[in-house]
Amino acid sequence: MNKWFKEVRTVEELRKQYRELLKKYHPDNDGGSVEATQEINAEYDRLYAILSKEKQSDGESSTYDTEAENEAFKSVINDIIHINADIEIIGTWIWIHGGYEYRQLLKSVGFKFAPKKKCWCWHFGEYKRYHKKEVSLAEIRMKYGSQTVHSKSKQFALD
Repeated sequence: MNKWFKEVRTVEELRKQYRELLKKYHPDNDGGSVEATQEINAEYDRLYAILSKEKQSDGESSTYDTEAENEAFKSVINDIIHINADIEIIGTWIWIHGGYEYRQLLKSVGFKFAPKKKCWCWHFGEYKRYHKKEVSLAEIRMKYGSQTVHSKSKQFALD
């Protein structure tokens, strides 16, 4: 029985709930605690291992180390959870709209500025471009789906 994560069927659902839980229970927030965050992380790791194995057994091949990707994703989310900017997850990419005042933090955790899209982006591992065509964020959203986190001061609301 899961204490923190409810009705999670995919890695994407797990990540969405993970972000929501961290926004509430992170030690830097009122009402948050180290113990709760540790429990959330442990349950996330356990469920991620199960869901990523199911994903691979469905015939999808993994082109990178899913454990390393999982740890990198968690680390980046923990580092940026408190910034006051729009954060969007598209597929396995994290996009931040605005956030110029956080540029040093974003650079330090591996974000790069995408000048044509006018936002910061993060992706696990090396990115290899497979085509020369410029693809808009709208086209990427249509292909992979999108989850947006809007931040207002220190309060967050997930669309």
